[in-house]
Amino acid sequence: MLGGFVLADRLFPPPMTRAYDLSPTMTDVDGRLLRAGISPAGYWRLSTELADVDSHYVQALLAFEDQRFYRHDGVDYRGMARAVVTSLQARRLVSGGSTLTMQTARLLEPRPNRTIGAKVMEILRAWQLERRFTKDEILNFYLTTAPFGGNIEGAGAAAWRYFGKKPADLTWAESALMVALPQSPVRRRPDRFSHRAEAARNRVLDVLVRRGVITEVQATRGKREPVPNARLDMPFYAPTLAEAYWSNTPTAQIQTTLHGPTQRRLEWLMDRYVSPYDENINGALLVLDAETGAVKARVGSSGYFAPRAGAKLDLTQALRSPGSALKPALYALAFDAGKAHPGTWLPDDRRNFAGYQPENFHDTRQGRVQAYAALQQSLNPPAIAILNEYGAERALEALTRVGVAPANIGEPGSIGLSLMLGGVSLTMEDLVQVYTAFATDGRIRPLCETPAACAKTSPKRFIRHQTAGHITAILSDIERPYAFQQSNAPRLAFKTGTSARNRDAWAVGYDGKYVIAAWLGRPDNQPTETLVGLVDAAPLLFHAFEELDDTRPLTLPAGGLKHILDDTPLALQNHAGLQADEADPFRLTFPTDGSVMPLREGGGVALKLSGGQRPFRLFVDGTPRSQAIGRQMTWMPNSPGFFDLAVLDSDGKRVSARVEITAGFGNSAQSR
Repeated sequence: MLGGFVLADRLFPPPMTRAYDLSPTMTDVDGRLLRAGISPAGYWRLSTELADVDSHYVQALLAFEDQRFYRHDGVDYRGMARAVVTSLQARRLVSGGSTLTMQTARLLEPRPNRTIGAKVMEILRAWQLERRFTKDEILNFYLTTAPFGGNIEGAGAAAWRYFGKKPADLTWAESALMVALPQSPVRRRPDRFSHRAEAARNRVLDVLVRRGVITEVQATRGKREPVPNARLDMPFYAPTLAEAYWSNTPTAQIQTTLHGPTQRRLEWLMDRYVSPYDENINGALLVLDAETGAVKARVGSSGYFAPRAGAKLDLTQALRSPGSALKPALYALAFDAGKAHPGTWLPDDRRNFAGYQPENFHDTRQGRVQAYAALQQSLNPPAIAILNEYGAERALEALTRVGVAPANIGEPGSIGLSLMLGGVSLTMEDLVQVYTAFATDGRIRPLCETPAACAKTSPKRFIRHQTAGHITAILSDIERPYAFQQSNAPRLAFKTGTSARNRDAWAVGYDGKYVIAAWLGRPDNQPTETLVGLVDAAPLLFHAFEELDDTRPLTLPAGGLKHILDDTPLALQNHAGLQADEADPFRLTFPTDGSVMPLREGGGVALKLSGGQRPFRLFVDGTPRSQAIGRQMTWMPNSPGFFDLAVLDSDGKRVSARVEITAGFGNSAQSR
C-alpha cells in the first residue's frame, strides 16, 4: 500500500497551473507596482508572498482559519473531528474543518461540488503539498490564488483593487475583510454587497478579539472603517514600456530601474504640458542616471486613453532627426581631436563647402564667431566648418563605435556634412546616451532598464574628460527659456534642436546626476511648421528637472568658460582662411525696422543680433530693459503700441528699430 501511495504521488502530482497563471507585472527599482495586467486565464492575480503582506493580515488569517497551521501535516484531525460532530448535530454541513493547506489544494484544483469524495481528494492533495513545499511556500500559494470576488484572486490583487494600496499596508479592518472574503467571494463582494461584506468583516474582528489577537478597542475602531463599495484601478504607469516587456511573455514579472514617484510626476507633467497643443502633437521624456545609464523615468507618449496621435506608442524609441541636438557631440569630437577649440574663430557667412551652403535658422550671419558661441547659438555655417575639418565619415564611425548608430546612413559618404544639421535618424535613447559623456568623464553610459541589464553594462570612451568639461562649460552658459531665467531655476547644461520644417522640437540637458531628453512633434513625422526646440521643448526639459527629488549641482571646470577661452592654443585661434581681425558687422536682424507683431500672452519677442561685441544692452523707448551675453535677447512687451528698440554693444555701437505691437495678429507677412 505504501508503495502504491508513493507511485500514485509521483504519477499524479498536485496541479500547479493556477499558481503560475499570474498577471504580468512591472515594478520600479524599489518594488513598487507600476503596471499590472490580466493573467492568460483572465484573472487579476498577482504573485504574493508572506513578505509582501502586512503582518496584521497573516495573524488574522491564521487565527481565524487555521491556528495549528504550522503544527499539522496538512490535515488538522482535531478540527476535522470537531467539524464532523458539529455538522451531525446540526444535520447540515456547518464547517468543513479544512486547513489552509487543504484550502490551497482546493484552489489549485477546483471541484464543482463539495462531496465526501472531493474532501478526500483535498486531504490527499494537502498531503502532497506538505511533502513538496514548506509551510511558508504553501501560504504563498494561498495568498496568490485565494478568491476575492469576480476575477480578483490573491491578496495582492485584492488589496490594490479594493483599497488602492499594497498588501503590506493593510489596517486591522482591511485585514479582517480580506480574511472574510474568500469564504464566500460571490455573496460578499464589496463592490456589489457591501453590507454583507461589512457584516462578515465584523464577525472576523469579533473572533480576533476572542482569540486575543486584537483588543476590543481595536475591533471597535476597525468596525467604524467604511467598507469599499467599488473596485479601484490598478496602478497604470509606463504602459507602453510594460507592453513591450509583456509582448513575448504574457506572465512576465519585470523589475525595472524606474523610480515610481518620478515616473508618476513626469507622466502628469507631460499630460498637462501637451494638452494645449493640437491633438496631432505628442511628446516624450527620458531620464537617465548619468553615472550608470539606468533609466529613472520613461514617458513614451501622452494621453494613453485620449484621442491624441501616438498615444499608445513609445516615442522615446522612434527614429527622428535630432536637428541641432547632435551638434555638441560633433563639436566635442573635433575639440578632442585637436581640430578646433572653444575659442577658435569660425566663419559664419555664405561659405560653400563642396557644393553645400548652409544657412542659419533665422537667416542671419555674423561674419565670424568663436566656436563656443557658434554652438550656443546653434549657428550652422560654423558647425559645418567644424565637421568639414573633422570629417563626417569619421564622426559617424566614432558614434557607431560607442553604440549610437544612425539608422539611415546609407552608402559611405551619402550623409556627408548634413550630419551636423540632423541629416540622420536617431532615437531619444541614442541622444541621452551621448549626453552622459558630457555629464561625466567623457565616457558614454549604455542605457539599461533592469537591474540585471545594468549589472552587465560598462562605460565606453567617447571623448577625454577635459573635452567633456569644455562642452559642459559651453552648454551651461546658454540663455534659458524666459520663464526659467530667474535665479532659482535649475542650473543645467542643455542644448535644443529643431529639425527640418519644424518636425521635431528637442531639448537635452543634464545636471550633476541626471540626463533628460524632451521631445515634441507629430508621431507620423509630418511637418508642424511651428515647433521650435527652445520655445517648445526647453520649458518641458526645465519643468522635468524641477520634478526630480535628488538632483545634484552641475560640476563646471575650474575657471569656467573664460579660463578655457584664455587657454586657446595659438594654432587653433583661427579657422583656416579666417583672419582674427575681420570685422563683424553689428546689426539687429530681427525684428527689422517697421515690423508689426502680435502681443502674445506669456510670450516675448526674440531679438536677433549679428556681430558686435558682448555683452549687449537692450533699451526700449530709451529705458534700459535687459542685458545679455548671447546674440539673442528676449523682450516682453506689456501692451500694444509703437516702441523704439535699441541695442548697444560693449564698444558703444548702436542698432535700432521701430516696431508695432498689435492686440491681434497684425500684418503677419510684415512680422515674418
